Amino acid sequence: MTAGTTLRFSLVLLLAMSAGGWIHASQESTGGHDSSVALAELRLGLGAMEEGDYDSALGHYGRALENAEISELRFQAHLGVGSAYAATDRLDDAAAAYRAALEIRPNDPATLYSLGLVTKDQGRYEDAAALFATAAVRDPQFGEALVELGIVYAYLGRHEDSAGACRRAMPILEDDEAALLCVGVALFQLGRYSEAIPAFETAIEANPGNPRAHYGLGITMLNAGDRNGAVAEVGVLNELDPKLANDLYERIFPP
Repeated sequence: MTAGTTLRFSLVLLLAMSAGGWIHASQESTGGHDSSVALAELRLGLGAMEEGDYDSALGHYGRALENAEISELRFQAHLGVGSAYAATDRLDDAAAAYRAALEIRPNDPATLYSLGLVTKDQGRYEDAAALFATAAVRDPQFGEALVELGIVYAYLGRHEDSAGACRRAMPILEDDEAALLCVGVALFQLGRYSEAIPAFETAIEANPGNPRAHYGLGITMLNAGDRNGAVAEVGVLNELDPKLANDLYERIFPP
């Protein structure tokens, strides 16, 4: 599973685990309809997802959807279907499931975010940016949405906006590697090397074994005129990622 898929799966887990509370609240407002079958299938779907059995998970979530008499349980079932499809890279099906969930709860930040991840994977960066931005507006503490917004802005060449979005995420996520790398890359693209270097250095402090941070630091040092610093990063990368080490070396010493 990719990093995006893992986070998408985690969000679905968190949402589904709160379904029990929604059942209780909905029973009071619907006359006590029995949603135990749907809830049981949701739980089985979660178990299958944890085991990596996504086909079984789809079956359980489908049966949950068939038996869900409460809108919140239908919402959870659609999320489950979306997560299972996303885990197997069936992106169109995943997007359809997330859109069905949004028909029930149009402003749900986690669902907007999950659909944004799928949309980004489809290469539809403008649409993904709109989804991540909306998720961040609906939940101002949703740092992951801001990071993904920064990433798609980078894909779109909007590097100033990219740096801004990821900087907004940093106080929320507290030295998150992805946010720091996003800021570093954006500042590098803008030619602001003296500002990019500290971002990469902080990412390395958070995780010394992150090869992308060392590569980013090395290539930024090279462009800033610090050739010796860049060479030092080649030495680190030889242990972490030989391909990146070779790429950086050839940039320092062109054939």
